[in-house]
Amino acid sequence: MKRIVLMMLGILLALVVASPMAFAQAGQASGETAELAADWWQWALSKPVEDNPLIGGDPDYSGEQCDGQPVTDTPYNTWFLAGTLDGSEVERTCTVPDGTQIFFPVGNVVFLITEPGETEEEARQFVNEYMDDVLADPRFKMKVTVDGKKVKSDEIIRADSPLFTATVPKDGLLDAGSYDGVADGLWVTLPPLSQGEHTIHFEISAPSVGFSQDNTYHLTVE
Repeated sequence: MKRIVLMMLGILLALVVASPMAFAQAGQASGETAELAADWWQWALSKPVEDNPLIGGDPDYSGEQCDGQPVTDTPYNTWFLAGTLDGSEVERTCTVPDGTQIFFPVGNVVFLITEPGETEEEARQFVNEYMDDVLADPRFKMKVTVDGKKVKSDEIIRADSPLFTATVPKDGLLDAGSYDGVADGLWVTLPPLSQGEHTIHFEISAPSVGFSQDNTYHLTVE
């Protein structure tokens, strides 16, 4: 299988997925969203390439397309969805347990601290400025729908993650080892969906920054 080439700037790993505008400022989001943002990156980086849902458009991909995670201090388990690092259009099918909330990034960037002397403050400044540039793109467009209905803007939360440590396995997206990092992004938490079939679609275009996404999830809740 062809190994993905990550978009890197020094120690930047960028992933962007989509939704409507009007967001809370970074650092003003709920603690649960911020903690889930850290959990999401720990999950995304924990999987080897052959099982990593950030790999898009590869016909040999056979790993989990969405994944459940236990989340403390909430009434629900949480399942994570992902976009793709290469921006390829994907359509995915998953089965989700009843009573499970759905969490995914609508646009996010992570900075992994790997060089001596780099600080959390520098990492956080970088991701904040990067997301500011994404939102400032004059041609920026994004949209997220659930069963054809647009997600309301007040359900899209901009949040910084706390400092977290992610463990990358052998044959992972990066060299194996542990990485400290922070992320800033736009996040959606959907309450548990009713039993049956559902479709979640998210897309984005930010030409000045140079990325796009077009992702569709077909979920069966049972």
